[in-house]
Amino acid sequence: MSGPPGDIWRVGRGGDGYPPALLDLDEDAPIALYGRGNADLVRRLTKAETLTIVGSRRPSSYGLEVAEELGHLLGAAGLVIVSGMARGIDAAAHRGALAGGGSTVAVLGSGPDVVYPRSERGLYERIVASGAVVSEALPGTRPGRGCFPKRNRIMAALGAMTVVVEAAEPSGSLITAERAHKLGREVGAVPGRVTSRVARGTNGLLADGAAVIRDAQDVLDCLLGAGMTAVRPVGPSLEPELARVADAVEGGAATPDAVAVAGGLQAPEAAVALARLELLGYVRVDAAGRYARTSRRAPEPRREATTLNP
Repeated sequence: MSGPPGDIWRVGRGGDGYPPALLDLDEDAPIALYGRGNADLVRRLTKAETLTIVGSRRPSSYGLEVAEELGHLLGAAGLVIVSGMARGIDAAAHRGALAGGGSTVAVLGSGPDVVYPRSERGLYERIVASGAVVSEALPGTRPGRGCFPKRNRIMAALGAMTVVVEAAEPSGSLITAERAHKLGREVGAVPGRVTSRVARGTNGLLADGAAVIRDAQDVLDCLLGAGMTAVRPVGPSLEPELARVADAVEGGAATPDAVAVAGGLQAPEAAVALARLELLGYVRVDAAGRYARTSRRAPEPRREATTLNP
């Protein structure tokens, strides 16, 4: 299980470096894993420090942002992010982990040397360079019917928790969540709009008792206990006017005019404030020009020390 990142390596069931979490699949555990990239990362995988993130191949912009941020913050917090390198949520989770300097493993439905989808070749190469790709399929195997539902069991087994960001009904992501539940793993889901097709699966999971995942902190609370390391990103300090505008956006004001009304500003002032908040990372704007709050929070105000008189 050693060699340069470009080499293909193999580890057999029961052999050195075979992820022990996969043995929970019993007779359904892969006979072998073939991989490219950092073999030592796979050798060191432990269920407790591994998180699986899955979701729709056709997500909303909201879903992409959430997936990337979860990957970024939780990867930076030390968890290994596992996903399937599919378009959409999977790719966003991998990109987030890479951006945060964390570790990520892609479980492929094809052979470890076959990039699918081909549009994600750049991502594939980045994962091979700093993480790992693995598959139970022999090198050179093209993806075929049934290969993706089959690989889902590997993703479900590797992680202590599977988080579904967005999923329609039915979907492969729900198959992964169901398999994780049967293995006794934690299952979490990101809430979505009840009118959204890609949120039906996640909202259904929540109705069935899945953990509510609003941000990275919720994942850490589920895995490590409430009050563990805070991971919500902290931005620069905000002057009072910008803080009011950020609060207005968080309260639902999505356009400069609405922000002006909510914040007691002139429309040009609101537009300038929104632009500044976007540059600081406190708000984002979509293609329709509507603003929404990000998870970035302002630093806590400094408290002056008090002196007790004798």
